[in-house]
Parts: sequence; structure tokens; C-alpha cells
Amino acid sequence: MLFDLQSPGRKTAVRIVFGFLAFIFFVGFVGFGVGTSGGGGIFDSISGGGGSTDEALEQQIEDAQAKVDAAPDDPEPLVGLIVLRAQSGDRQLQLDEATQQPVALSEDSRQEYEEAISLWQDYLDADPKKINAAAAGAVVQSYRFLGDTKGAIEAQQAFAKSDPSAPNYGALAQLLYFDLQIEAADEARDQALAEASADTKKLISKQLAQIRKQAVKAEKEQKKQPDSATGESPELSDPFGGLSPGDPAAQAP
Repeated sequence: MLFDLQSPGRKTAVRIVFGFLAFIFFVGFVGFGVGTSGGGGIFDSISGGGGSTDEALEQQIEDAQAKVDAAPDDPEPLVGLIVLRAQSGDRQLQLDEATQQPVALSEDSRQEYEEAISLWQDYLDADPKKINAAAAGAVVQSYRFLGDTKGAIEAQQAFAKSDPSAPNYGALAQLLYFDLQIEAADEARDQALAEASADTKKLISKQLAQIRKQAVKAEKEQKKQPDSATGESPELSDPFGGLSPGDPAAQAP
């Protein structure tokens, strides 16, 4: 269940909401490669988008793969490879020439994101003592560009459970609100506030309250919509801005 972006008014509201998500989550958590052992953050990698993976990154991927092969039961070498595969996907996105923002998946970028997600499953199966922030961020971002809301939520849930903190549960609450899972989002919000320090609790509460307001509004509007001819709910667009292969109109937020 996702926000309906067909209404112009709702498009504006969702863009505003995404401003909060971009600032809190992608900048604070993913953007600068927090805790990464395999390279920089999304801002480092995506700046080279629109082309093939460069030789330096290819060599890094080969070196990281060799470390994984040498210690197949150790989750730590997988962290670097996950991050590098996601970065490779970022660099191969199709960018808008004017804005340099990603507008479409290439087949290569899709394959790299899917590989990062596959490695993430291997990482979880290896049962790390504490999930690495950079690996989790890279995977959530990979799911985002693939338009997979459920996958993004599940990855963030695993990370928040492994490393309970106000930012991690706050990011989870946002993802759940975007998916209109209001009750589950409220629980994540309450956990975020419980983990928050006194000087940040008010800010987090205010930001999540604004996102919740938009989610509740979207849910009410969705319920007003008539069912389709098949009896199913009308199809809704992915608020993550999942990119379509070769589709320049598929704008990312």
C-alpha cells in the first residue's frame, strides 16, 4: 500500500515529506557512508552515475570478493562488497543531463543492486553480532531504486533491531508511514522517541508527526477511491521513486 501520486496535490505533499526523509535518513545515515569499511557514501558514488563502473571500483570489487572467498563464514568481509556493489549500481544509473539526478535504471545498475541485496542475505545468514550501518544503508538504498518498499522496510527493521537508536527507529517509522502502515509506524516512532536524547526528542517528534499527518491523509483518500473493475484497490505509485529501466520519466525524489 503506497501513496497515490496521481493527484497533483498529493504529489506536492509527498515531495514535502520526502524532504524530511532525504535530510534525516539519506544524509544522516546513508549519504556519508556511516561506518563503512568498503568505501564512501551514496553522495560519493552517485556523482559518477550515468556510465560504466570505473577501473578503480572494479578493482575494489575484485579485492573485496577475494576477501569474502577467503573467509566465507565471516560476515565482516561481506560489508565492503555490499557497499561497493551498491556504489557500482549508483554509478551506472541513467542521469538527467540538466540536473544530474538519477532518472532511470540501466540493466547494469539493476544487476548490481540485486547483487548487493543477495550479498545482504548472505550477510544476515552469517549472523553478525551487530549489523553494519553502511551495509544496511546501501541495501535500503538499493531497494529504493528498485522500487521495493517491502524490502527496504525489512532491511531497516533488521538494522534497527540490531542497533536500536533514535535515528534507526526514526528511519523505520518514516518508511512505514510511506507504506501507510500507520500502526506499525507509530510503534517505531515510539521506540525512536524512547531512544532519543532530551535535546533531540522534540525535533524527532515534530518531524515524524508531520510525516504521519500526510500518511493518515493519504490513507483516508485511498479509502475513498472506488475499487477497480477487478475488485482490487487502485494501483498506487511507489513513493520511493523506484526507477524504471530506460524510462526517463521515472523521476527519483
